[in-house]
Amino acid sequence: MSIPLDRLYHFIESVAQDIFQDRVVIYRFYPHGSKNVEDLTPICPVTWSDWTTAVHIYCNDQEPLNYEYYEQTGSKSLGNLRRNRSMYDFSLLLHSEDRSSNIVKYSSGNFIPVYYWSHAIIALDWFRYAEHITLKKQSKKTFLVYNRAWSGTREYRLKFLDLIVKSDIHHQCMTWATPIEKETHYSNYQFTNIEWAPTCVLEDYFSESTADSNYSADFDIRDYNDTDIEVVLETIFDDNRLHLSEKSLRPIAVGQPFILAATHGSLTYLHRYGFQTFGDIWDETYDTIVSPSDRLRAIVKLMSEIVSWDSATRANKMLQAQAIVDFNRDHFFSLDFFNKIKKELVDNFDQAFGIIRDKNNYNHWLDRHKPGKLKFLSPTPNPFYPTLQDIKSVQDLINHKLNSQ
Repeated sequence: MSIPLDRLYHFIESVAQDIFQDRVVIYRFYPHGSKNVEDLTPICPVTWSDWTTAVHIYCNDQEPLNYEYYEQTGSKSLGNLRRNRSMYDFSLLLHSEDRSSNIVKYSSGNFIPVYYWSHAIIALDWFRYAEHITLKKQSKKTFLVYNRAWSGTREYRLKFLDLIVKSDIHHQCMTWATPIEKETHYSNYQFTNIEWAPTCVLEDYFSESTADSNYSADFDIRDYNDTDIEVVLETIFDDNRLHLSEKSLRPIAVGQPFILAATHGSLTYLHRYGFQTFGDIWDETYDTIVSPSDRLRAIVKLMSEIVSWDSATRANKMLQAQAIVDFNRDHFFSLDFFNKIKKELVDNFDQAFGIIRDKNNYNHWLDRHKPGKLKFLSPTPNPFYPTLQDIKSVQDLINHKLNSQ
């Protein structure tokens, strides 16, 4: 499945330029999903002049931030260094996480972090056809649990499967297991958190997942017709950060009640954007539990309680849940929700560009381009290397900006 995310980045470019009233250069990882710094490239070809006179915006908004990774690999783009040659002292770092130590680390360098909930805009695009679907419930199982990858930040998913087997509710779950990932069976895997290693043989209880890496961008309406509640297994769980992906918005778009396995406070994060959850129908205190292990066990305990409902209780509870489902779905597809996401992006861009206007002195660029240091000039016009006249043009532009402040 091809995911044309560059449409999103052209939208970001338009919003940023409208606010800054000047050029910006948008960098994004391409192919999408890559973490290789070599793949962090502009969405459009840029000349030396474009590159030099624009604010650079680095988009690390799809995946969680990872400052240490780029620092350890010697990256000059996303660690404590940067590779851009812009005349501006700062670059912007577009990201999608809250309550994060990474933000503090990037802020101490040449980056100004800019937050927005990128996955909300993406979900509105990817799940747009869900607005026109009517579920026809013929529930065969209580829970729908999409469960594919388990390495990295997703290790907890293996323990989740282990716990539902031990609680004897696996037969009430439409879910799968992936025994081998990156040519490694989970029994031979070196867990970052050994607590997440399963103790049972998962293949004895679950069919192997055949979903590909793009499956969270799609949905199968038959799965939702055949189940009552989705248990969303987010990308980040064993962490302090708030980083909700499109997975959390999929049941909202399709019209399904949900339990959210994510970092603590994630339901409150959804409330912040106008969504309702199910705390008046079942116990959602799991969301307040800071300990990942205790939070996961609380989620499985809740699932066991739901399975134990008698038929009358179940019918009443699901009727109450449907009212929240309808509200959330209407809100998700409303202009109010999109405008809320866009306004947050605009406000955060506005604040970041304000810092650039107030604090930029261009000293690093002027020092690097003193006459004695100009060993990279092109003797003739060249889109990738400057001539002496190109250098002078930028110096004149900087002087104009400084005199206008």
